[in-house]
Formats: sequence, structure tokens, C-alpha cells
Amino acid sequence: MANNLDPHYLVALMNYQFRSGQDGSARRMDPPSHLTSGIVDHHGTNVRTLPILDALAHISVSQPNSQVIAIALQLKPDTKEIRLTIAENRDVADSLVNHLYNIWRKLQALSDEYAGQRKAEWDGEQMLSPVIPLDVALPLKMEIFREVYKFSLEKQKKRVNKWFRALCDFMEELEKRRVGVALEGFERNLSNAMVSLVLALKLVFKHSENQLTDDEWEQVYWYSMIANKDIKLVLADRHGLGCDALAQELNGDGDGDPFQLQRALEKLISLPRHIESLFGFAHSPRLRSALQYHLTICAVPGQAQIVILPTSQEQWKSLLEAACGQPGQCQRNDARKLFQRFGSRARKCPVHCECGLIQYLQTKHCDSWDNVPAFSYIGVSKLSCSACRVWIEAFNMLGGPKFYTRGSHGKWYWPWVMPTMGVGSLRENMAGMVLDEYLMQLEKKEQIKRAGSDSSGASPSGAEHGVSNTDEQSIRVEAAAAVQEAGGALSGLISDNVQFLHANVPHSEG
Repeated sequence: MANNLDPHYLVALMNYQFRSGQDGSARRMDPPSHLTSGIVDHHGTNVRTLPILDALAHISVSQPNSQVIAIALQLKPDTKEIRLTIAENRDVADSLVNHLYNIWRKLQALSDEYAGQRKAEWDGEQMLSPVIPLDVALPLKMEIFREVYKFSLEKQKKRVNKWFRALCDFMEELEKRRVGVALEGFERNLSNAMVSLVLALKLVFKHSENQLTDDEWEQVYWYSMIANKDIKLVLADRHGLGCDALAQELNGDGDGDPFQLQRALEKLISLPRHIESLFGFAHSPRLRSALQYHLTICAVPGQAQIVILPTSQEQWKSLLEAACGQPGQCQRNDARKLFQRFGSRARKCPVHCECGLIQYLQTKHCDSWDNVPAFSYIGVSKLSCSACRVWIEAFNMLGGPKFYTRGSHGKWYWPWVMPTMGVGSLRENMAGMVLDEYLMQLEKKEQIKRAGSDSSGASPSGAEHGVSNTDEQSIRVEAAAAVQEAGGALSGLISDNVQFLHANVPHSEG
């Protein structure tokens, strides 16, 4: 049955079915046990490459809306060459390519600084990187931080606009609930992180043209890295359940869902977290070879295709009956709503970056990289949509190279289109897998019954790359002084600064 159905029609159906939420698929995937073509021939080391590729994709985002980046890695050890292939849902700007070259050069310099400190102390057999004082190459780390933050500033503004005010309200409510009681453990870490975030963001958005002095950028660095350290402790509490428990407690019997505390913290600290991953890359002796190779960056041209969905309510009804294998009143109602939702016009649909990147890697370009296998993990700036997740799974069924991303956010987007390589068995695999997910959704809603249907309901370790104890104590003293100046309570610091931040962070749609 699936062979006769257009997978794009089925993706549109899923977009309709999950128009108000996610499909419940796992947000994150465990690192695959069979990674291939990594930087070294060692699985444990290559797993450490996963967050590095995601970090490079993350720091490549500069636009506040609708920009997603995917990055692939290839190496030629014999000629000491490394290539990053980068894709967007549209053409890649030259400014992005130049930004990555700039950051890569600085990471090479940072790696050299670390290697000079390491000298002969590392024998190559130790699993963990040797400890190096945190103040080594500090000016260079601050320079990398500043360059990344400035490039991604507009995106950071959107994150602040979306999450910061609600987080402030949450923290003020927490302080009310704990009045007269000193915060301890998890909640103390959360409060400390909030103070550092307020002070960092106040500096970042102090000037409309972002003309911070070197001293001000240094303060942003310290506050951001301290906040990152505290938030890592918060997110690790009870393996991530601490945030959910606290949000549920503060929500009480209130209407609506609890505040998404974990998500807010992850979003607001995302830049420092990914920058720290890059510091770890430069620090690693096992991964150093990659930063000694000659880098080239290849930009994948954006792709789009015209898709015409069923052009009448009757055509939608016929499609639904073919998909379900049985007629019913629900198909007539859904057909009417589908036609109202999508209309009859042709849509120009983008090929999403991770799918376009895989197509590019599997296409011959008559150059020296044609026969160099890519690392099987693709770095992404954002979790893959469900259609891309299924397409990659369908591609991996073909028996050739396999690719993975860090997971899916469970949303079905429209417009969406397969790459032009999506023909034959790949197209059939895609259609069959999407159809199966569609029918499972109908079963859950008890709109159909299928005979014999069967429903079923990597964190790398190593050296620290944050701040030294001495620097941390100094920054915490400054943060405590700021709280005291605001009346001795977190709510006072928030009320003094949240209005300023709200006024200086432009509202961004989307």
C-alpha cells in the first residue's frame, strides 16, 4: 500500500495530526555503538567528537529565526587534511564560512598552547586528558568566547526574549516559597546561576550597538562560565528530574503545565556550554591531530522542490481511505480540514539541512574527497524534525553508509521535501515508515483498529575547561555584592534588571 502513496502527502498528514504538539518520539538518541570514520580508530574517543560537531553547528547560527545548520566531518590522514561540509535549509552565507575558519584558527592556537603545557606528561595510554591549569591561554579563550557570542548575538537575543522573563518570574516565586529559609544544594545552585545570568545579560545588552569594552566582555565571560557551571549541577540533579520536581511543586494546582525550567536553562546557557565543548576539543591530546590538519570548508547549495498536495477534498478523502485501508466518517471530516489547511496551491518546499548534507556526501563531485567516507555522526544546531528522523532511518536501511544525529524534537513540519536522491527503495521505505507512524497515531485515538498490530509504548568525561577556583571565588564575591546592593534578595536583583533587559532586547517573532 505504501508504495502507491507519496511520502510528502504522508508528511503533510502527520503535520496535520500533530499540529498542536510533538509525536512522543525520543528527544535524544544514545551514541551509536558502530561509529565509523572518526578522527581516530577508537570508539571512546570518537564519542567525544559528537558534542564537538554539535557545538560547531550551534555556534554557526546567527539568524534569530529559521536557521538550522548541519555539519559533516571527513579526514585524510595520509595528507593531513580535514574537511567540514556544512549545510542549511537554504544557501550557506560566506560570512558563516569565514566565521568557522576564524574560530578554527583560534582553536588551533589554543590546542598549541595546551600541548606546550602538556609536554611529555601524557603517555598516550590514559583515557582522560591530563589536568592543565584553568588559567592557561585564558586571553585566547576569552577571545574565542567573544567572537562566538558576537556572531550569534541575534539568536541569543531571541532566546533571552523567549525564556528569561518567565525564568525571572519562576525564581521570584521560588524565593517567596522559601522565605526565611536558606536555599541549599540544587536550589542554591539555581539561585547562584540566576544571579550570574542576570549580571552577564545586563552587560551583553547594555549598548544597542553591542560596543562592549574588553573589560566588559571579560565580565560577560566570567559570569557566563560560572552560570554554566552552576546550571550543569542543576541539570544533573537526580539525572534531570530535579528541575521537573521543582517546577511541579511551584505549579501546584495551578492551571496549565509547569514551567519548562530545564529547557529554559538549557536555552539560556547554550552558547557557553557549546563554547566549553570547543575548549575541550582543543584540550584533548587524542583529538589534537584534527586541529593540526589543513582545514577546508565546503558549503552545500540549498535545495528546494515544488510539491503539489491533493487539490480537492475528495482527493484527500481518497488518500485517507487508501492509507487506512478502510472508509469511515472520520476520513470525510479530516479530508475537509486537510483541504482547508493546505489548500490547492503548489508549495516550494526546502530540503532540510541534514538530509541535503547526506545527499551531498553520497554524490560524486569529481574531486579528491569523493572516496573519503564521512564520519557517521552529523552535527546539528537543532534536533531533527520527525520527517528528517524517519528519512535518515529509511536511508540507513539501504545497506550502505549510515548516518546519525543527536535525536528528534518530535515535530512534523510542512513544507518539507525529500532530497532528489529519494527515489526507488528509499522513497518506498520512507512512505512505509511514515504511514506506519500515522496508523499508530490513529490507533491511539481509537479511530482505527488493525489486526495483529503491536503497539509499544552520551556524556563524555574528561578535564574541566571552565574557571579556576580563585577566579570563581572572585566572581561569586562580585555577584553576592550585586545581590546585597539590590536589597539582599534575588528578587531585588531581578526587579532592578529585568525591566532593563526587557527594554533592551528587541522582541523577535517566530
